[in-house]
Amino acid sequence: MTTIDKSIYYYLILLATFLFTFSFVPLVFEVIQQRLTINIPYVTLICMMLSFLIYLFITINRQYYLHIFFYLVSFVCISIILFLKRNYDKKNMKVSKFIYES
Repeated sequence: MTTIDKSIYYYLILLATFLFTFSFVPLVFEVIQQRLTINIPYVTLICMMLSFLIYLFITINRQYYLHIFFYLVSFVCISIILFLKRNYDKKNMKVSKFIYES
C-alpha cells in the first residue's frame, strides 16, 4: 500500500472534493421539491454518473476509504436525479402538451 503525502494541497483537494460531491444533495432536494428537470440534459447526468463510477472504481482499487464515501454520495445523488428526471419529464410533457393545445 502506498503512503499519501499529506501536505496542505492534499487537504485542499480533499476539501474541494468534499464540497463538490456534497453539492449534489441540495440539488436532489430541489428537484424533488420543484418536480422540474427539463433544463438538465440526460447527457450531462450520464457523463457525470460515468465519471463518478470511474472515481469509485479507482478509490476502491486503491483503498481510499474516505474518497469512496464522497464519490458514493455523488453517484447516488446523480442516480436519483436521473431516475426522477425520467418520471418528471413524462409528467411535464403531458402538461405542456395540454397547455399548448388549448
